[in-house]
Amino acid sequence: MDVVLFNDQYHSLVNIIKQSESPAEFEQHWTEVMETTELGNNEWLSSMYEIRSRWVPSYVKHVFATGMTSSQRSESGHSFLKKYVDKKNSLTDFITRFNRALAHQRHAELVANHIDINEKPRVFSAFMMENQMLQIYTKKIFLLFQKEIEQSHFYTCSKRTSLDDVKVYTVQRFEPGNSFDRQRQVTYCTSSDCISCSCRMFDFDGYPCRHMICYMKIKQVMLLPDKYILRRWTNHAKQAPVFDQTTGLSVDNSSGHSLMSRHGMLAHAASELVDDASLTDARSTFLLGEFQCLRIRVKDIDSGGDIGMSRNKTREEIQVIRDPNPVKAKGCGKRLKSGKEKALSQSSRQCRACGNSGHDKKTCPTLQNRLDNTLPLQYPHNAPDPHYSYDAPNPQYSYDMSDDRFTSIDNSNYDAAVGFFSNQYPFP
Repeated sequence: MDVVLFNDQYHSLVNIIKQSESPAEFEQHWTEVMETTELGNNEWLSSMYEIRSRWVPSYVKHVFATGMTSSQRSESGHSFLKKYVDKKNSLTDFITRFNRALAHQRHAELVANHIDINEKPRVFSAFMMENQMLQIYTKKIFLLFQKEIEQSHFYTCSKRTSLDDVKVYTVQRFEPGNSFDRQRQVTYCTSSDCISCSCRMFDFDGYPCRHMICYMKIKQVMLLPDKYILRRWTNHAKQAPVFDQTTGLSVDNSSGHSLMSRHGMLAHAASELVDDASLTDARSTFLLGEFQCLRIRVKDIDSGGDIGMSRNKTREEIQVIRDPNPVKAKGCGKRLKSGKEKALSQSSRQCRACGNSGHDKKTCPTLQNRLDNTLPLQYPHNAPDPHYSYDAPNPQYSYDMSDDRFTSIDNSNYDAAVGFFSNQYPFP
């Protein structure tokens, strides 16, 4: 189609395809567009109209297709495999990449199952049906169903006709001028106790639409009946046994318990055990060792070993490989020093008493020897205390230049000795 000439007609055709609820309605609007435009002679549109029952939603909405279109399943498969394989891959490389794609897909499925079990979305209303389906639906389907509940508050329901055991109600959005103000027909059959809507969302997608929910609220149906809950959208959809197509026998021989049900049961028990053991270090160490022993025993069961013998094994008999002791890496624990700090640490300070390096004045060995040989005074070279009183009963000393010592003198020469010492060694 020419984009410039048929731009308006393109949007009209899209609306007809998506908004038509019955084949008769689709054909009527399609014919009107073809007559009012120059598209009636388009060969491609004519060929697509001939096979309209294969791709127009109004022809197939009565068939449950999980909301997928005619080609969506194959296109999604192509989009998924295109991320892993390429036409240039060899056969061996293709098998490796294909197995990797399956592994990633199964991992994504396990993640989704974990989310459905442990994570619950928020509830935005006090409607009992919303709380009910929160526990039943998977997270992805519940979010879609929650949106329908939210939109149902903007619709009104009124009775239209009643014939025998069939009652027809009109459900319409009460906001004037809204694009979603189209009337929908909700039909209730009293004999079969079933509700159906003209939008056929429940038949095509598998969960109730906003129009059916609006009717249920008018009739004060607070909980969704089981007939409107498809098992494939629930959390326990995989708990049913799986049968082989060739033999017709059950693949799982565990009395109806599937892999995910066993995984969920064990995960719940292990989670409670881990919560109790993680409170202290002693419990955590003990449980970690027991887990390693149990893992070896479980493998012995799969290999055909005796369960009783594996249960009676002690921890000393089982060779457990533990993590090595942590070793500090090179340079770990050392503070980085600047260039100035490195220069100061490399240059050794000299002693103020003897002039040698490696010690200071307080720990000088030369000064210590001199103090031991004379009086135990705290000043260098056995110097007298300059503040010592003259009239105190303390012998006075004079400085001898020959042996660098103070000798006993009288009080007359004390001032000269103190002055000489002060000039050589200033008082701190």
